[in-house]
Amino acid sequence: MTDDDFTGLSRRRILGGLGAIGAASVGAGLGTSAYFSDTESFENSVLTAGQLNLLVDYYSWWDQGIAGSGQVTGTADGPSVSAELTDVKPGDNGLLAFCPQSDDNPAYLWLCGDLVADDENTITEPEGEVDSTPNDGELAEAIELTVSYCQLDDDIEDADDDDPSNDGFEPSDIESSTEVWTGTLADFLTTIGGGVPLDGEGEEPAEGGFFAPGDQNCYAGTGSEETNPCLCIDWEVPTEVGNEIQTDSVEFDLTFHAQQCRHTDGTTNPCAGDVECEPCDLPTDPSGSDLISVNSVDASAFPDVSAFLNVDTTAGNNGELVDDITVCENGLAQDETVNFTEDSEADIVFVFDDTGSMGGEISGVQSALGDFIDNLVTDAGIDARFALISFKDTVELDQDWTSDQTTIQNAVNGLSASGGNDSREDDFDGIGVATRDIAADSGGSLSSYRSGAQKVIIDITDAPAQTDDETAEFNDPTRTDYDISDVGDLLSGYTYIAVSPGDLDGIFGFDTSDGDKQVLATNVGGTHIDINSDEISTILTDEISGQLATTYSVSYTSCDDDSDPSDRTILFEVVDPEEGTLYKTATFTVP
Repeated sequence: MTDDDFTGLSRRRILGGLGAIGAASVGAGLGTSAYFSDTESFENSVLTAGQLNLLVDYYSWWDQGIAGSGQVTGTADGPSVSAELTDVKPGDNGLLAFCPQSDDNPAYLWLCGDLVADDENTITEPEGEVDSTPNDGELAEAIELTVSYCQLDDDIEDADDDDPSNDGFEPSDIESSTEVWTGTLADFLTTIGGGVPLDGEGEEPAEGGFFAPGDQNCYAGTGSEETNPCLCIDWEVPTEVGNEIQTDSVEFDLTFHAQQCRHTDGTTNPCAGDVECEPCDLPTDPSGSDLISVNSVDASAFPDVSAFLNVDTTAGNNGELVDDITVCENGLAQDETVNFTEDSEADIVFVFDDTGSMGGEISGVQSALGDFIDNLVTDAGIDARFALISFKDTVELDQDWTSDQTTIQNAVNGLSASGGNDSREDDFDGIGVATRDIAADSGGSLSSYRSGAQKVIIDITDAPAQTDDETAEFNDPTRTDYDISDVGDLLSGYTYIAVSPGDLDGIFGFDTSDGDKQVLATNVGGTHIDINSDEISTILTDEISGQLATTYSVSYTSCDDDSDPSDRTILFEVVDPEEGTLYKTATFTVP
């Protein structure tokens, strides 16, 4: 007897008529169109396991301004259903709701998806004037989504042309919702590419997003008094989108899976399938190229792994190498997804020492950070959010995420140097708060990072950190549960920049290496800036904007999903038309 049941949306339209978008005009009076070329259908691909059978009710509404609005509804358990919405323009938006039903038995539900194609197609004259990546489509990156668990009105009826009062499904039919994810269509498909569990009570973990496998609640079976949540997807093509998406198309897969709850714990990922590991056809010990920089590797959702890297060649900076990057993990070939992003998102946390010893430096650093924030947002055009964490012998969350420059600058300028009065400070716990591993002593927990944003921590201090090491000099090991190795593990997936003195041993007169942020930056492949430098703002701006301006995001689901071995090495191969074949390695530890 089989425990799985699934309903698939295979390479079909998700955004529009049932989620279908046909042509997309990009600007009034341009006379040209962009085509979202994929058709949606819920296909009757049902495997039964005794009394387990998955149905999915679907609802779709769209608004095209003066072109009108529309809707379509149905149930995925029969003939395929498709509909098409044409002439979609910037500013158009819509709402999709998927409401799974598990006949009889309760079930764990999973959602998985795959971006099959994001194509440029032809280049029109208006598109050619603004599109800097003529070989790659921009459509999947242009569509913005908000994903929520939601409850729908019980009395939704099909639209009736003879009854003007009955328009069918519309946004007002959503009675309540809990937002779990925001970002682009491309990022969403990356997030769910390896499968995510859906929660039968419509809840989200404290850190946001989707629960870890096994932590989710079951969906109730039919006949239960419990009400299952729907999955709502709000979509829009922002008004800022221009001619760069003309004639582009996206193609992707979506699948809902059900597994019976009885005798299972919800940890088995039906989206992963039976993945066979094959040896890599790459060199075992190649020389690393200085033309490739691996900014970060994130394995916090292992076996899902993601990395950001730059390729400093003409083709690399122009985004022409999406199809020329290969990933090998511990000698095993991986099925990687590569995207090129310009004007990337960055979530930047300042971890700031405001003890009395910083009195000589704090005003200069505050001024430098103000210039850096302005340069990054105004001049470099980076979509950035900022947060501020300060520390002495305790840690405070002074400012949660904000994109407002005045708000973060006021928070930074509001710090004053006082207290501390010992050699070491609570910097490692500050990093623990910044990585969302612990809550601050005051101010609570840092909110979630944006999916797809590069996570940057800028650590500013003039002292070594307290460490959980009884052999460390002038140290109180009871003040923290972290040593420098632990913090290095926390920083996996983050870009770490330390702003601190260059010779702590000489300043303090003892071995500070167990709490030295310059040592930590070296350990995690980060950057160190001397706190007395006059170029802090310039260096920070160049470092971060340089990483973000031309970045490749690489993601894959490891075919070796066991926790052993825990230490993994990733080999990136990049085939460049001018520089030839380039290699770079990076490491991560399975959490």
